[in-house]
Amino acid sequence: MTIQEDSVLGPEVIKICRQLYNKGLIAASDGNVSVRLSEGDILITPGGVHKGFLHEEDLVLVSSEGHVLKGRGRPSSELAMHMAIYRQDPRAMAIVHTHPPWTLALSLSGDQLSPHLLIEGLMFLGEVSMVPFEMPGTEALVSAVVNALHKGPVQILAHHGAVTRGPTLWKAFELMECLEHTCRIKALAKLLGEPRALPLNIVQSCQI
Repeated sequence: MTIQEDSVLGPEVIKICRQLYNKGLIAASDGNVSVRLSEGDILITPGGVHKGFLHEEDLVLVSSEGHVLKGRGRPSSELAMHMAIYRQDPRAMAIVHTHPPWTLALSLSGDQLSPHLLIEGLMFLGEVSMVPFEMPGTEALVSAVVNALHKGPVQILAHHGAVTRGPTLWKAFELMECLEHTCRIKALAKLLGEPRALPLNIVQSCQI
């Protein structure tokens, strides 16, 4: 990791974690965030630590082979998932994994956010795939997530959470924020009645 990356990306990870906590997307030791550095190493949040109150020195630097290079804690238990996503998608430079309440509430009720009802969701999120349930931190979950990556940058993990990836940390964060906001609006609309679908011609034009 270069000095520039150390001085810029570390504070950004902390800032993102606090935003995730303040927005209610994570609680206690939930979730994890990582960034891929220019030399292939990964800076990731530690496991078992409250993400809303992290400090820069809490972050863990891991090699592309999964060896801890720096950090006073242990890397997230979802490190294998992050590493697999980076290997599968060379364009991904950051990953955000949370337990977003409205997203999970919709998915637990059988709604997979498809088709989109909001034009912003359709254009910004694209296809949001549902990953079948597997125990967190297992190779089975890693495999299930990898199998869904070709569908887009956003996955909902059944009975678990959601994961987004992007070319920057802020892009991955924005995708997670948009996912939760979209799910909240759809859930509220369903409480009030039968939501109206987007016009079919708009949906088709966005899918071209």
